[in-house]
Amino acid sequence: MDHRKMAALHVMEKLEQAGYQAYLVGGCVRDECLGKIPQDYDVTTDARPEQVMEIFEKVVPTGIRHGTVMVVEQKVPVEVTTFRTDGKYSNHRQPEKVEFVQSLKEDLKRRDFTMNAMAKDRNGRIIDYFGGRKDLDEGIIRTVGDPSERFQEDALRMLRAVRFANQFRFVLDPATEEGICRHRDKGGCLSVERVTAELNKMFDADTVSHGFRLLFQTRLIHFLPPFCRWDLPDEAVKAMPQIDPIKNRTVRWAYLLCLCGTRPDQLAERLRQLKLSKKENKEISACFSLASRWKGPDDSMSREDWCRILLEEGPEAVANAANLARLTSPDGQWIPSDSQLAEWWNGLKIHQARELKVSGRDFIRHCGWEKGPWIGKVLQVLLEQVALGHLPNEKEILLKEGCKIGALHQK
Repeated sequence: MDHRKMAALHVMEKLEQAGYQAYLVGGCVRDECLGKIPQDYDVTTDARPEQVMEIFEKVVPTGIRHGTVMVVEQKVPVEVTTFRTDGKYSNHRQPEKVEFVQSLKEDLKRRDFTMNAMAKDRNGRIIDYFGGRKDLDEGIIRTVGDPSERFQEDALRMLRAVRFANQFRFVLDPATEEGICRHRDKGGCLSVERVTAELNKMFDADTVSHGFRLLFQTRLIHFLPPFCRWDLPDEAVKAMPQIDPIKNRTVRWAYLLCLCGTRPDQLAERLRQLKLSKKENKEISACFSLASRWKGPDDSMSREDWCRILLEEGPEAVANAANLARLTSPDGQWIPSDSQLAEWWNGLKIHQARELKVSGRDFIRHCGWEKGPWIGKVLQVLLEQVALGHLPNEKEILLKEGCKIGALHQK
């Protein structure tokens, strides 16, 4: 048994021994019904947060205001939340207050979709008040109760509905889809961070075209920040299936930016608006910029040209850009395949400047010049020459050739 599930079951057992109810709840129950391994196991209970904290030694009050604490059991963090009902929601995002209750059904009733509103006891019995198992079997995303109420409470649920439909290749229940269309303008209340977090999850799925078809079909994407400020041609969604075979979040983001008509001079600002991580921005920018340098078959780039780019940019960045260029070029067949790029990379004699038998310090001592940018230029040229087999990786030869190259860069 998964150690995370064992930890959750131990938490449930201790709660029950103390006289409380305890169930697995939400996504872990859904995933097990689908035959998938859950990422984590959440527990719901009628014990109040302070009562949970009395039972367990290691507890972190992560969201105690909303009834959630993190119990560390067998070195595994398990989220434990008290049965609750939600009060009035503020700004279509979160409840202003919650009320703790003793009824599991009341707790499950506040949840977003039927497939996420199931619970499971320690013996494996599923508690399903709202037809979640049937909707899972039929591949339907359906809200618990009135879609309008659910989406007015938390506008992110509209985007989550689309993300789940994409992830599981499900359809939206007609009333749920109608609710999204009716309340899509409330998507403007969401923060960019919440939107991009959901889209990142969608980009991590096996395919993405189904989700984007729903985003355009419901027009929800036109109200989500920052896309509401961009020019989004409806034709873009027709091109999305091309990205499905490429299981790479960086390339998928870069392709979406291309479909949105992003020009090179707009890229930095649009990435800033998306509020992705610095690492993601750097990778997407490199992918976008590098792919835009390759104009077409007339470039007639040789194997050595590609190897130089591989050495300069790195194999992952080049593979990402090559995938993007194949998608966006009128004739992308001239761009080497991933396997061809990998073969060329593996065929190089060395891959990094630190593998050279000389260092920058060697050149400063041997050539007698001050430290400066010339060192990096010399090492890059020598890296290419040795990697391609044009020079042996021998110190004396590299010092001699390096000084010749360095002389060209001295003022």
